[in-house]
Amino acid sequence: MYIDYYFIFNVTILLGNTMKILIAIGGREYSKPTLDLGMKIANSFKSSITIAYVGKKISQFSEKDVSVVHQNLDERELYRPGIRTLEWAYDFLISKEYIQEKVANKFDDYLLVDEENSRMKVLLKGQQSDKIDLIMRTGEIIEQLKNEVETNNHDITIIGGGGNTGIHQKLIQFIDSSVFVVKNYSVNKKYKILLPVNDSKGSDMAIETAINFAKSYKLNVEIVSVQEENKTINEVEKILQKTKEKFSKNKIKTSTKLIDGTPVNSIVNYAKDNSIIILGVSPKNPIMKYFFGSKPLSIAQKCNCPVLITK
Repeated sequence: MYIDYYFIFNVTILLGNTMKILIAIGGREYSKPTLDLGMKIANSFKSSITIAYVGKKISQFSEKDVSVVHQNLDERELYRPGIRTLEWAYDFLISKEYIQEKVANKFDDYLLVDEENSRMKVLLKGQQSDKIDLIMRTGEIIEQLKNEVETNNHDITIIGGGGNTGIHQKLIQFIDSSVFVVKNYSVNKKYKILLPVNDSKGSDMAIETAINFAKSYKLNVEIVSVQEENKTINEVEKILQKTKEKFSKNKIKTSTKLIDGTPVNSIVNYAKDNSIIILGVSPKNPIMKYFFGSKPLSIAQKCNCPVLITK
């Protein structure tokens, strides 16, 4: 499936230090699992949320032509493609009681207010609406998401696991935030965190993220490690034990396991469909990652469960 637009959800998480999450999803049919998970996470963290649609920017020639027939709501959809998807997100918020629909509060295209930098905002009213923004942006997907992260200092970007994997790879490589790739998510599964660890700085970031995530989302954690060439079994077991102690101090239930094989294939094969993998990415230059690869990138591409890559 070719994805030509994305939703963006900006979630403010209060965990001592303020954390913001950007959730990007495309297409109504494939967006629901990612949107559902994003709203549940936001709700568990008692966060504020910004929801935005990013669509293709029409040319100046097209804009001039369309403006001639820009007379009513149906024609307005030609001028601002994606309004119906915004309406779908609006209805989802109502169905989950994030906002309350009233006769005077039904979705209306003219509730859109123009803002700067190709942004439009929907005026919302009702329950919890002071914590929710619904906006639309136009332009190239990666550029718009990159601008959104930089402008609003997002810490995590959440994206759907289906569709254009090339876009996923670029987001993971070039977006200046952690990235959560939601694959095969189901509301009926009881998830646990699968946390691969080593002695790298990236692993330290993943551990801190997993602690906050497990506490807020009430998930059990399985800590695993793969013996690499430059480590003995005793050294790896010490890393596992040290990591387990950090979770024990936070009263989080954990288990540990040393698994055999190469890091990428071992973790991909070990992960179950009810796992949420949390990985730390190395601070390697994005261009270097593109040419020489990255273990977190490879795991995110090959596995069939949600993966959170921390930066």
